[in-house]
Amino acid sequence: MEARDGGAAAGAPGEVGAPPEGDPTAPVRVASAAELSRHGAKVQATVHGRYVTVFNVGGALRCLDAVCYHAGGPLTVGDIEEVDGRACVRCPWHNYIVTVETGEKLYQALVKTDDGKLVPGGWESVGVRQRCHRAYEEGGEVFVALDASEGKLESDKYAKDPACGKRLMQGGKSAMGNRLFRRGGAPMVGADGTWRKRF
Repeated sequence: MEARDGGAAAGAPGEVGAPPEGDPTAPVRVASAAELSRHGAKVQATVHGRYVTVFNVGGALRCLDAVCYHAGGPLTVGDIEEVDGRACVRCPWHNYIVTVETGEKLYQALVKTDDGKLVPGGWESVGVRQRCHRAYEEGGEVFVALDASEGKLESDKYAKDPACGKRLMQGGKSAMGNRLFRRGGAPMVGADGTWRKRF
């Protein structure tokens, strides 16, 4: 995965150049199609100052704000995982699960058994919290057009925050240079720089 500044924008689809003056929804080239050709591939980028991640999910391109809506964590540095049949990312800071396609925050409800014990139940949504954007391939290049819908979403709060973006663009490294998170059971570094073990 490579972090990059998607500063070159398309004036018209397929044309790389400066964005039209004052148009924050002008498409921006973020990668070549070859870089996102396999399932699970992703690219971190900035599009008109907003930190986003583009994923290949089973051959479809998906894009969402890369910084977690909850506390500004680097939401999209982890791998895509399936939760209740939906492609999701899990924020490494607080284990919040967000769907890649819709930006909904999922949680597993608890249900009480007949003998009074609480056990995990089905997965439910608290609604859309993370803004999703349009990603598409044209002429061997991948472009992102930011969502221009009205209304605020919780991820808007951190989407352009330079400190949050810096963590993403460093590939999940802390200020100490350590990896913030590792897959496969290796220890992880929390936001405060202390080591902890994966569950």
